[in-house]
Amino acid sequence: MQSINYTKETGRLKTFHLEEELETILKVDKNKPSSRVVRTKKGKKAIAGLIDLEENHNHSWYRELQIRSFKDPNALALFYRGNKINFIEMFNKADDVALALASMGVEKGDEIPCCLSNTPELVYIMLAANKIGAKLNLFGSHLNKDYLNQILDSCSNKVFIGTDDVYGDIKDIISNRNYNNKVLVSLADSLPEDPTKTDEYESSLHKYYYYDNKTRYYKLEDNSLLSFSEFIEKGKCYNKEIIDNNDLDTDFLVTYTSGSTRIGFPKQIIHKNRSLITSGRFHDCELSGNPELIGLRGLAHIHTESNTDVITCISDNLMQLWSVALEPEYSKEKALDYVMLNKPNYLNITTSFAIQMAKDYLKDKKFHEDGVGRKLDFLLAMFLVGEGTSKGEEKFLNRFLREARAGSGVNVAGIKLPFTTVSIGGGDCEHGGIYYTLWKSLYEKLNYFRLKNREYGLMPEAFAQVSAFKKLDDGRYEECNFNEYGIIAANSATTMAGYKDNVDATLDLLIRDTMGRDWVSSNVYGYIDEIGGVHVKSRIGHEINFSDGSVVPAFVLEDLVCRDTKNILSCTVTEVLLDNKIIPIMNIEFQPLKNVDELKALKSIRGRCEKELSKEAVDSLCYRVFDNDESFPLTGSGKRNIPAIEKMGLVDVHRLQKGISDLEIDNKNKGYAYSKKRFN
Repeated sequence: MQSINYTKETGRLKTFHLEEELETILKVDKNKPSSRVVRTKKGKKAIAGLIDLEENHNHSWYRELQIRSFKDPNALALFYRGNKINFIEMFNKADDVALALASMGVEKGDEIPCCLSNTPELVYIMLAANKIGAKLNLFGSHLNKDYLNQILDSCSNKVFIGTDDVYGDIKDIISNRNYNNKVLVSLADSLPEDPTKTDEYESSLHKYYYYDNKTRYYKLEDNSLLSFSEFIEKGKCYNKEIIDNNDLDTDFLVTYTSGSTRIGFPKQIIHKNRSLITSGRFHDCELSGNPELIGLRGLAHIHTESNTDVITCISDNLMQLWSVALEPEYSKEKALDYVMLNKPNYLNITTSFAIQMAKDYLKDKKFHEDGVGRKLDFLLAMFLVGEGTSKGEEKFLNRFLREARAGSGVNVAGIKLPFTTVSIGGGDCEHGGIYYTLWKSLYEKLNYFRLKNREYGLMPEAFAQVSAFKKLDDGRYEECNFNEYGIIAANSATTMAGYKDNVDATLDLLIRDTMGRDWVSSNVYGYIDEIGGVHVKSRIGHEINFSDGSVVPAFVLEDLVCRDTKNILSCTVTEVLLDNKIIPIMNIEFQPLKNVDELKALKSIRGRCEKELSKEAVDSLCYRVFDNDESFPLTGSGKRNIPAIEKMGLVDVHRLQKGISDLEIDNKNKGYAYSKKRFN
């Protein structure tokens, strides 16, 4: 078998070759989702594309981008607070960095520890390291300190590179380690000299064009630190040639999971050149089927330790000869500022950040003058990534995009749309961005009869096999039928090489099916519909155990709540243990622009639950309503923080039982809520 087979000796996953699996796939029941990919025109084209990758793209990511840039070397590559850098300038800077790294003894296979924010220097460092064949470990300053020391122990001590906005969080750890060289990039290094003279200057956002150069202050404390300019100078005396002898399977990036299940201890994910080159190559119009779009701009604002930022936001954009707007800050409250400042045509953003952006625009009238809001006519595609999106959230966000006339100023194959609807991006970091749905609501309307009034799912990239599986008694997994719930798993050319230094965790993700194929689990429940759409629901293990013995996946309860898109924006189900009983809590946020009758909406939720659950289960349900201004707490990665919600326990929880109406907190009963009046 040539599918993803795990080798326990190395802790690595073997490279998946779809074309080599063809014979086995064709033996699979044609009614199973995994056989569908190679039976379509797009699937056959994907197989040809993967063969072409081996024959014509078996080199470094640096080399792939360089070849592509020959088409238009003067095209805009990077945008930073009004500073515009073309592909020629970008590669010249990257080559300077490569010389500097080589002068410090960095060679192929070395792992360079980096704590960097999104600035042009990040891209130069990525390209330079990749040219040499070194691996970048892009960690965040928020990690648990003991875990951070473990990470640094496994990296090279030849050089550490950081940015001055996050260095203060880790400087004690870094200064106590024996690094031959320490380089500190300042957020001010690539700012334009006079931002007011740049052609995209935003006067209302003037404060964003200035950063204090903190590197010089840190150098006063530690004179061994090198500024970025001093680092570049180091390479000017290096006169040896740098040999780029890298290929698709050369290790390149160590990125991190979001770590939302264990804050401060995210797993390290190893990706090869193959992940970046395959992902970018399959966005080319002849393989994707999308119209050719020239000169677009994407935004990189997600933390750089995320696979989504460095591959989807940076690499994928550059591979299309689009530019990347590099945004070093990351804040929910400033998300709309970042969009207005950087004017991206293409935006990856968590659902939670997007909701805040929409609230600022629609509810608080931010960027409105005389009652008229500024257009986001440049924003062609806003992809929601990192977490699920309810139908109520989708409805609210589409209203925002409609009122802001999003995308109306961009030509798509010679046509200007009146506005665009939200797009859904997907693919856990282990697999990369293996599926996406462009303009989801629009496609639901176009496929109304085909979908039979059901939701349009995430559409897998043609180079990936995605299916759902149920576990059998013998430990193997049977592939589910279309529309049957199971564990979502995939085989993909962009799947990680494995978790770094974590053999057991890599092994835990493997699913072996009845055909003997190994798949890598996405660790979520979901199903595949008959048109190939992937419907992701919730994490494995997130089930509610009711006192009557029934076990219900949390997503079933969340879906029951979120059917009421008129009143309900979001719902997350958690549980609390009280007096040895499990108390399930529906954590709800109502639609921001509607004056919702709270009691009526909750009674309606209970009514829907009564049709699906036992009376005992329904009576045990409790409700917590989050205020629109506060919303749900978030993790550092910008996703909903489930552990933080669980820690709230029974604060502000309401109980709603038949024959009881108003909602009051009973402080005498350990914060558990009950109500006293009867329904009308």
